[in-house]
Amino acid sequence: MAFSAPEPLNDGHDLSQFTCGKPPLDNWLKRRAFSNHKRGFTAVMVTHDAGRVIGYYGLAPTAVVLSSMPRSIRTGQPPDPVPCLLLGQLATDINWTGRGIGSGLLKHALQRCIDAATLIGGRALIVNAVDEEAAQFWRRKMFLPSTDNPMILSRSISDIAASLSEAQVPK
Repeated sequence: MAFSAPEPLNDGHDLSQFTCGKPPLDNWLKRRAFSNHKRGFTAVMVTHDAGRVIGYYGLAPTAVVLSSMPRSIRTGQPPDPVPCLLLGQLATDINWTGRGIGSGLLKHALQRCIDAATLIGGRALIVNAVDEEAAQFWRRKMFLPSTDNPMILSRSISDIAASLSEAQVPK
């Protein structure tokens, strides 16, 4: 089956059948995503199959207290708080796992963060892990836990940009 490229959430997307197996992510999509997107709090991007959402992510601007960031990100003389981007949600419907949807959404989100930081600034990408399994996923993606909460992780935008450009260079 074919599915769409990531696109902004709109009222024509069917959210009702989405389930990723993590109730906070399912509930956010069904109850908050459209309102947050429409009001400009979160840019919500979805992938769908004939209108039925099968994966999504949400991006928003944020700022983080300097002392809570990993040392590698607070090097130099950044402002306090540090301007960052927040990948608040990322999920794939359990019926669509293993088809590259999550990886594609993550790559899309990371590239958008690089583009946004180039335009408006932003030192790092912050993620809020919904549980320990998610925290482990982000650590495998080279995100570092904050100094005061292991469920809040970050990775510098410059590090993300370098890793994406390395992935595009043929070896």
